[in-house]
Amino acid sequence: PCSSSTITIFHLGPYLFHIMSSAEVWSAEGMTQDDLMRKDMCIVVNYMDEVVGHDSKYNCHKFLPGQPRGILHRAFSVILFDSNGKMLLQQRAPTKITFPNVWTNACCSHPLHGMAPREDDSNDEVSKGSHMGVKHAAVRKLGHELGIPAAQLDAKRFKYMLRLHYWAADVGTYGPQAPWGEHEIDHILLYKLNPGEELTLQPNEEEVCATRWVTQAELKEAMNNPDQSWSPWFKILMSNFVNKWWGDLTKTFTTNEYTDFKKIYRFDTPEEYHGGAGHAWPLLTTLATEEAVALQENEGKRRKVVLDAQRGDQARAFTLRGRKDVSSSAEAVKQGGYGKVPTHSTSKLDQLLRPREVFAALRFKFGGLLEDNLKKVCDDPDIAFCTDMLLKVSRSFAAVIQQLPEGLCLDICIFYLVLRALDTVEDDMEFYKGREHVKQEELNTFGEKRLLDVACSIKGVGSGDERTLAEKFGAVSRVYKTLPKKSQEVIMDITNQMGAGMAEYVAADLGQGTVDVAAYDRYCHMVAGLVGEGLSRLFVARGMEADILLGQGERVWPFCDDPAKNPQNLGLANSMGLFLQKCNIIRDYLEDYVDGRAFWPQTVWKKYSTTGDLGEFARPTAHGAGVKLPLKGELGKVAAKGVGYQALLCLNELVADALELVPDCLSYLEHLKTPAVYRFCAIPQVMALATLVACFDNPLLFTGVVKIRKGLTARLIIGTIDGPDAVHWWFQKLSQEISDHVRNGKATGSETDLGQRLLAATTRIEALTLEKAQRCDYQRMSKAVATLGTVATLAAAVAALKYGGRLGRPLR
Repeated sequence: PCSSSTITIFHLGPYLFHIMSSAEVWSAEGMTQDDLMRKDMCIVVNYMDEVVGHDSKYNCHKFLPGQPRGILHRAFSVILFDSNGKMLLQQRAPTKITFPNVWTNACCSHPLHGMAPREDDSNDEVSKGSHMGVKHAAVRKLGHELGIPAAQLDAKRFKYMLRLHYWAADVGTYGPQAPWGEHEIDHILLYKLNPGEELTLQPNEEEVCATRWVTQAELKEAMNNPDQSWSPWFKILMSNFVNKWWGDLTKTFTTNEYTDFKKIYRFDTPEEYHGGAGHAWPLLTTLATEEAVALQENEGKRRKVVLDAQRGDQARAFTLRGRKDVSSSAEAVKQGGYGKVPTHSTSKLDQLLRPREVFAALRFKFGGLLEDNLKKVCDDPDIAFCTDMLLKVSRSFAAVIQQLPEGLCLDICIFYLVLRALDTVEDDMEFYKGREHVKQEELNTFGEKRLLDVACSIKGVGSGDERTLAEKFGAVSRVYKTLPKKSQEVIMDITNQMGAGMAEYVAADLGQGTVDVAAYDRYCHMVAGLVGEGLSRLFVARGMEADILLGQGERVWPFCDDPAKNPQNLGLANSMGLFLQKCNIIRDYLEDYVDGRAFWPQTVWKKYSTTGDLGEFARPTAHGAGVKLPLKGELGKVAAKGVGYQALLCLNELVADALELVPDCLSYLEHLKTPAVYRFCAIPQVMALATLVACFDNPLLFTGVVKIRKGLTARLIIGTIDGPDAVHWWFQKLSQEISDHVRNGKATGSETDLGQRLLAATTRIEALTLEKAQRCDYQRMSKAVATLGTVATLAAAVAALKYGGRLGRPLR
């Protein structure tokens, strides 16, 4: 409905982004409430009333699982007096989406993004008390709702009073599971007519169903009438502020005695407005007290308290989502050292309906497919402890280490446990809280201080099995000292490099992800690329693999040496490690955001965000809830209206970025000659790709942790045991799942450049794996034919014995 001369529409397939080339002159002509809720862009603010972006009225007012208080936005309320001091009231129309039919002040609405005159007051303008934006919005909406001509109002005569932060679920209209509500920082404006002035009132029946002028006594009597309903914000204003102002309107309008340009008054509404579909809980009254205490110290402390409260409230909203709200099997909260969010796993019924996966799981569990070479050295109590810890902290990956050749399996076991202990230190956000310099020192000196200390015990770090590993780390150190010198050198070198890299990020603000793709790549190098380097060096040091494994791949990394100067620059090993880590970072979006240590690069996600907050993607209004993500009952219909897909677009771009590393991963695997080492490397690669496929275009990723089926995991592991042809078959099949989704137009962004990038990446993978995948198919078909032939021969023999009496007798 916007004029093309004032709005540039940026098409991303069916996904529209409005970029204002010049401000829009607002018009509601011919529009319903539903139209306006979709069209109008509210100004999204943080708890300090600082503008952070914009979103539709629909999305801002949805009270849903994941955004139980909607999206905080800027509003205004006009309290209008005639020359005799009577106040104008309106009764909201029954067609209003939120709080229909209630009585309230003359006008309560929203300044909008991209209007002319401009309505989005800057942070500086608000702090200086200008507020001309909301005043222009007040003139616009008084005309729209009450039919008051703009010529009868002077925007400069509006008296700004204060800001009110409140929230209310509209349970009175929609019941306990109300999907609508208000969460606003409301700029309160007063306007008083001069003697002789009159206003033309022509109420818009879509907005207002009645008006009346009242004295202060008449309003008090009306609000005590139980048969009349009043808006929650107006009740807060009347009980806390307006009666005092009304008592002396001359002082109110001619002085600033009652005006407050700095403070934001925060109120939880009464319990009758609590709950809703997102089960919202009280917050603001307590925050107001904490904010006042912090302000006594300084403004910086106040700001931190307020924004921390907002983030904590948001994190709680994200982590409380579960099976009762989302059509998935998010039954459990992800466990382990720091799991806080639901895990989306497949139901048992769904798994049982996949017989090949069930058979593979049984074969893997009882078939003895992988040898355990660590058992042969478990007579030593320290090695026995390390083996036990490996089983506990790595779970399914332990079997992949145990099957490695003797000697190498112990090297890798110790390497894994050392890095797991280092990772436990890095991940602990509580033990080192306020003592980040201690964590940095621990990480920087971990190799020399902990790895060489045979009596080492790291107290108070981590939880569960990781805590036990840290407390009894001396056993790991003692086994480390028994390894060959070259193996020790590799483990120590990588530990020192990783510790130093992790220390760099301790003080970094990662609440909103890494700065750009280069920083994203470098972090992945520090925590995973170095692991690839260490593993490759250990394979070569033990004589299991050739030096070619240490060379350069197709992808050139800035953190690796120039291959012209150093051919063994470990570029290929880094690509393998980065692919695994990027898959993990993509999958762990929500958990990392909640922990305050996110890694999605800002230069990618900010292209899609409308609010400048990485947490935006976890809101149901950003990841296709009600369309891509089914919601139960009426919630699905509400969520679907005007829903955004920006989260899925960002996700799919990061998936494309990860897929572009697969050619190097395949090249790395091609260089491996030892079958056990091949299995060790191939299993996590194939599982990572399967995880990436499960995450691709999947809105569940923004509500919890997406996991692949256990039966599928078993099939993947067995596939790697079957050899390179089967591994290529899996790469081919998994890649085709993404490309098919893009080609048939079902993937978000299929019709855009992003879709072409995804197709380019998957087409390359399919070309590289085609020959061996086809050979695998042929071998399987030949095997099936041979099996059918054997069965047919046996059947013929049985028939001969039964009907012919002897094998040599002719059969009819």
